[in-house]
Amino acid sequence: MSMHVRLRLGDEEYAFPVESVSEVVAVGALSPVPGAPPSVLGIRNLRGRILPVFDLAAVLGVRGDAGRMRVVVAGEEHRSVGFAVDGVSDVCELAEPTEETHSPYLRGAVLAEGALIGVVDVEGVLVGLGEGES
Repeated sequence: MSMHVRLRLGDEEYAFPVESVSEVVAVGALSPVPGAPPSVLGIRNLRGRILPVFDLAAVLGVRGDAGRMRVVVAGEEHRSVGFAVDGVSDVCELAEPTEETHSPYLRGAVLAEGALIGVVDVEGVLVGLGEGES
């Protein structure tokens, strides 16, 4: 069992390992990035630091609600990004994933409290978005 930040995208639930998350903030004011792919919602100033914000539903290829409400800031201190999500429900212990998924961005899925929760591979997502180290 390990601690995870549990979140929602539309009707689906996902989780980030808590050690990959530095904070959860409101979406705030986003500045568009011309020519960026649709998964890039924009950039925002987070206490003097420029933070790229991605639509996690678009990255994972799932449907979310129309308006993202929260941003999960993930990664490392000098290389972090924001992932816009529909909501964050809690921080909880989850077992290791037992179900396989077809997404390269998920470590797998786990059944908890009657819900199937996809466990996000944060490093895999960062590498896939070009934000990770080679």
